[in-house]
Order: sequence, then structure tokens, then C-alpha cells
Amino acid sequence: MVKNDIERSEGENQDKFFLWAMVILPILSMCAYVADAFYFYHVAHETTPSLYEGLLSTILILFAYLQYCAPIKSRGLRLAYYILLYILIEVGHIGYLLSYTYKKNLFSVMIFIGWMLCDTCFTAALIYCRVYRGCERKCESKLDVHIEVENKHIFHFISRLDVILALFIPVFLNEDFSTTTRDNIAFFLLFDFFSEKYEHFSSIWIKACLYLFAAVTTVSIACEWLYFGFHTDIFHQITDVAELVGACLCNSLIIMQFFPYHFKPRHLQEMVHRLQVVVVGT
Repeated sequence: MVKNDIERSEGENQDKFFLWAMVILPILSMCAYVADAFYFYHVAHETTPSLYEGLLSTILILFAYLQYCAPIKSRGLRLAYYILLYILIEVGHIGYLLSYTYKKNLFSVMIFIGWMLCDTCFTAALIYCRVYRGCERKCESKLDVHIEVENKHIFHFISRLDVILALFIPVFLNEDFSTTTRDNIAFFLLFDFFSEKYEHFSSIWIKACLYLFAAVTTVSIACEWLYFGFHTDIFHQITDVAELVGACLCNSLIIMQFFPYHFKPRHLQEMVHRLQVVVVGT
């Protein structure tokens, strides 16, 4: 990838380090997921408990969801990029799938088959929105990213991760629990990120999706802690299902934000912003 293949958003003063980070971080996230998945597979064959399972990928998995706004100008490179990320995450899913097949855990096998289908649909939709519809066509307008990630968001994510992981790290290092990569921490941060644009939402569908995403994420995190407290499998199963549903809702929200009819017209957004400035000034 050469210098001209990285693009800046219009009107944004984004430095090159940030732009390259937005390309590289999702790849690192997926690589960490693959590594943790096959480490989990290795541990599944060991008789001694492990003091580490899934922590690194849980920290980085947030950036996998930000692949939708990777600043790659070339449509060909963009396609290759999304295919690479898709291959990596599917390999990771296969690693966990093999582990639970070895453990004869049918429920978890079905969950990871669901993850594979979810990410397949998400990647196909991303390719449609950012590659096929990523430029002007005769009968169709170009689809743009409407919820953009800026420098400040990356630092915000990192600062929030520090606090949240301080609570979760003891769980990952507890040999009494067998942990996999968890997405609910990423969902908590992504909900906060998406909600910043709520005032610009127009469609009932994207609003409903955001509310459901918040509710399912809350259920997932609550049941996770109940499982750690009571060691009851039903809470762990509810967490797994809620996390998969949360991923579907998060992916749906990401895809919907490409379509402009889910947002208020730009001139109305500017009018609302000016009114807010006037109110604050008075």
C-alpha cells in the first residue's frame, strides 16, 4: 500500500499516524483473535489450567468493528483488506469451534457457527457498501461513512478500556474460569460512540437498533458477572447468546449508517447545531 492509497475525510485534519493506525489496528485485532483462539485450543488439550485465555483479543477486538471506516482510497485494496480481515476472523472462529468440538460442548459449537454466519454477512455487506457502492454509479449514488472515527475517539476508547479492564483482568487470570474472547467490553464502548450521533438519526430503524444494542449489551455484561459470582452455566449461556445478538445489532448499525436516509438532512443538522450554540451562549 503506497502513500496515495490512504485518504483523509473531507474537512478533517487527521494526521498520518492516525490514518495508518485505523488500517493497522483492525489487522492486529484479528491476529490477536486468531492467536487467542488457537491458544484456547491448545489449553483444551492440557490437563493443567491456564492463567491466560482471551485477554489480548478482548482488549483489541474493539478495533475490528472499526474496520468499516478504514481510510483506504483504492477500491481494489479495500476489497483485499476486507477479505483479509474476514479470513483472519473466520480462522479464529474455527479455532474456538475446534476447541468446543473437542470438549463436546454442542451449545458453544452452535454459538460459534452463529458467529461465522454473522461475520460472513457483515463482510459481504461491507464489501457492498464500501467497494461496490464506494463510488458514483450511473443509477446509484455513492455510499459514505456517516459515523466517522476521529483521533479523539481512539484516545477516548483507550482511556475507557483502562478502567473497564481493571475490573475484568482478575477474571481472565483466574484459573477457575475458562474464558474466551469477549466482545461485550467493545460493545459498551461502541454504544457510547454511536450514541454521540443519536441527534442526527432520522430513521426509526437505526434508533431502534441502537436501543436494542444497548439493552442486549447490558444483559450480556450483567449475566457475565452473575456467572462469575454464582458459577451457574445458564448465565454463561445467556451471555454467549446476548453477545452474538449484540454483534448482529452492532453490525446492522454499522451498515445502516452508510445509508443517508437514516440521518437528518445536513442542513437540518447544521441548523440544530447553530441553535445549540446560541442556547449555550445565552
